[in-house]
Amino acid sequence: MTVRVLHFSPGTATDRHDSHRAALGFVHYLQTVDPKPFPEVICELVWALPSIDQTSKVHELLRGADVVVVATPVYGQGSPWFLRKFFEQTRGLELWGTLGTAFATSGGQHTGGEMALLDTFRSLQGCGACTFTFAQKLTVIGMQQRPRPDGEFDLIDAWFLRQLARTCLVQRVAQRDRSEGAIWAQRLGVQSAYYLDFPDAARLEDEVGDVCHWMNEPLIDPVSAYERWSQRLGFSARPPEARSLPFAGLFPEPGVQRPVAKWDS
Repeated sequence: MTVRVLHFSPGTATDRHDSHRAALGFVHYLQTVDPKPFPEVICELVWALPSIDQTSKVHELLRGADVVVVATPVYGQGSPWFLRKFFEQTRGLELWGTLGTAFATSGGQHTGGEMALLDTFRSLQGCGACTFTFAQKLTVIGMQQRPRPDGEFDLIDAWFLRQLARTCLVQRVAQRDRSEGAIWAQRLGVQSAYYLDFPDAARLEDEVGDVCHWMNEPLIDPVSAYERWSQRLGFSARPPEARSLPFAGLFPEPGVQRPVAKWDS
């Protein structure tokens, strides 16, 4: 089973790489789920931004995976222009049987994250993919406009990312056998009526506290934090460098200054 996570970092706060950090946590949850519904789950984290003007590359990124996951920031009140440009390249692409989902990081809980997700779902559906969420939840993670320092993930953010990751596995099993999918949903704690047994603060800390902390570490010490992420995931977790892209000048200036990582050449 292959789950391909396509992320479009950076966002408006280019020095924070919110959607990239969220994607690292998401992939970690896929890699470490216990018990595993498949003997081997292959998780691919791909920076999709450089492909937005290359039709063949866009088709390549969307084909071949059992599950496609889109991780996107939000511009203004909806989808960033580069996400729309990416999906404009899908004309004629057919993804019948491919499962698809998405999550978004946004300035706040009411700044268009749900529109970015709905645009993404509609685009995937237009290619024939079968889209889903975790129950009725649209996974929009507000990174500002709440009682936490800007850019910090909260425990509940990490929990919803984990549940969406586990839903990917359950949906893939259920695609093959619905009764088996129900069994694995119970084993992995994926419930459509999760709000009837919502985890309290102590349970959240126990279940997702470490990963939430790891996703926030790059805000303080990016070099060391991303090195540790690379060790956990087994591939380079460094955030992408977008300044060399031909359209880099279209990105807005960062709204919040954070420590800038100095990578060795």
